[in-house]
Amino acid sequence: MLKESVESNGASVPPTETRKCPMKKTRTPAPKEQVLYLVLWWQTQTPYAAVFDDEVAACAAASVRNALVIEVRGTRLKIDRVVDYYRRDDAGRPMPAEWREVAAPALLPWAPRPKPAFG
Repeated sequence: MLKESVESNGASVPPTETRKCPMKKTRTPAPKEQVLYLVLWWQTQTPYAAVFDDEVAACAAASVRNALVIEVRGTRLKIDRVVDYYRRDDAGRPMPAEWREVAAPALLPWAPRPKPAFG
């Protein structure tokens, strides 16, 4: 595609070619690195685990439970299992920790609370 431009005094400027360079290689973007926060805590000698993708929510959950926060970073993350070597089944094998679905808004003390309905 050729473009001819005109300067402010009326003189024309030679045409210029504007096109994409055929030799330019396009890069495929690298997979985005994912960050997860594994929160581990114990309650009445039972381990619990929860996974968060938000650092603030993970730290808030850990602070009210006196828990551990483990930051895991990578492109393809998967946590297969968490086992407790203190608790064992009848055959002596370590038992799995219990996974908890922790609701983040309930853990944040500054989150707005629903107002009670007065009837």
